[in-house]
Amino acid sequence: MTSPHTTPPRNALAARIAEWARTKPNSSAYTELRYHGQHCEPVTLTYRQLHAAAGALAQRLRATSDPGDRVAILCAHGIDYAVAFLACLYSNRIAVPLFPPTGGRNRSRLDGVLADACPALSLISAADTTTGDIFGRALGRVLEVEPDATASADPIVDAIRTDPAYLQYTSGSTKAPAGVEVTHANLAAALDQLWTAVPAVRTKPIVSWLPFFHDMGLVLALSLPLYAGVPGVTMAPAEFVKRPIRWLRALSDYHAGTTGCPNFGLALAVSATTAEERADLDLSALDALLNGAEPIRAEVLTAFTETFAANGFRHHAHTPGFGLAEATLPVTICGVLDEPVSHRFDRVALAQGTAQPARTGIPLVGCGIPAGQQVAVVEPTERIEVVTGTVGEIWVRGPNVCAGYYNNPDATAASFGATLSGSHESWLRTGDLGFWYEGQLYVAGRLKDLIVIDGRNHYPADIETTVADCAPEVRAGHVTAFGHDDGRREDLVVVAELVDPAAGSAEVAALGRRIRNAIATAHEVTPGDIVLVQPGRIPKTTSGKLRRGECRALYGAGHLTRPEHCGNTPPMSP
Repeated sequence: MTSPHTTPPRNALAARIAEWARTKPNSSAYTELRYHGQHCEPVTLTYRQLHAAAGALAQRLRATSDPGDRVAILCAHGIDYAVAFLACLYSNRIAVPLFPPTGGRNRSRLDGVLADACPALSLISAADTTTGDIFGRALGRVLEVEPDATASADPIVDAIRTDPAYLQYTSGSTKAPAGVEVTHANLAAALDQLWTAVPAVRTKPIVSWLPFFHDMGLVLALSLPLYAGVPGVTMAPAEFVKRPIRWLRALSDYHAGTTGCPNFGLALAVSATTAEERADLDLSALDALLNGAEPIRAEVLTAFTETFAANGFRHHAHTPGFGLAEATLPVTICGVLDEPVSHRFDRVALAQGTAQPARTGIPLVGCGIPAGQQVAVVEPTERIEVVTGTVGEIWVRGPNVCAGYYNNPDATAASFGATLSGSHESWLRTGDLGFWYEGQLYVAGRLKDLIVIDGRNHYPADIETTVADCAPEVRAGHVTAFGHDDGRREDLVVVAELVDPAAGSAEVAALGRRIRNAIATAHEVTPGDIVLVQPGRIPKTTSGKLRRGECRALYGAGHLTRPEHCGNTPPMSP
């Protein structure tokens, strides 16, 4: 089979679904797994039904909005969301993939995104009785999505205009949310890159719990199976978090060839499933488990393999990669037949900008090779490529790199208009630090998160790993390290959430000393402050990434140092 993307970029995803609806109308296109206690209820649409439902909603969009209007998608995860997104593509409206508010959480983020995007219209699920009341006029006109799989079997797909296909709002781990303008050509290129790099997507189902409003969920989990013509299967992220065995069971039941899961999800799949639950799983069909939304830990990959090897999981199925919304999704991907590679690098040398292997040091996992694009590691001040083994900023150039940020020319110029010295070609500055080693890209951290103390660089993720390893009393994945300048000097500050918020003062004091000593021993820097807080206090993005910048701001404003944030125990002080 040849790549489906053999002609100039067009409305590739819509065109592919129309083709499948014509050539295999009764084949399964997309399945949503709905859970009621221990019972799972699959809801499936065939290609004909999906094409008809998307076409019917697209007709409603044409009647209530204009071409190029922004349409916010706040549907529940699943079939409703897929139909809503496709309807925007069919009707040449600019989709804004979002999420319904849950219990008041993430309200401020949604307020900011809606104010920036100014949607003319918003799509919500028919069962949603609260979103309209919460946001009111900010939603524009509101339409309820009730997929009509019995509508016309030959719906209209509008011709491409110059407008973006959708605005992918970044998760805001280092800055305020910004809407990346993803064109139809960008989406077509990214899907083709994944189709080429991951052969399993051409023949086997893709099963996922990744949220559709996030770039990895939208491209890998929703769009790619429809583009490739293989069954797509999804469950709501909350269902995975409640019972991770549901994801594993779906991988087994549907003989999935491809899935995606960040590091924390793999760790949860190991710790929150029992041997009895895992007993009859069959993961032998799984060829690619893509992983790249957060720092990848080699020990987590190993633990996952050791736990599920008896169920047919093969270690080489781990497929680390690097990507970001500004590049639609993929940048580098490991070979699916290759074992994941990890090395330890000398901390002092890495802090000075050189990657030197060491028996002890920072453990990093290779993120593969470029996926159909150019990737450079650059000294950002001099704007020159650095040699292999030297740390620099990762720059990207290719057909998947997006047009810029919606309604933000200054940020667009800063991120998307970079040029190498002596060249006029534009590159995307990712803001990530990395280096080449033995042919693979390694990601060291975020440029803006780098902590500089007494002239030495320290990577927050490395310090956070040290804390997690030495302190089981701290919630895994809920540790953040950052630099704080009090006007006299910059100090290292560590904020961590306690597993037991009712821990006594003596226990907390001892824990603080242990963390301080572990950091001083491993990194040769003494924290200026260690703050132990209640669960839920550390801000994270909607995709689970630490918001170090916001945490730094909260600390600077004194909002993370009051005793009540740590039960009845005052925070650790220098």
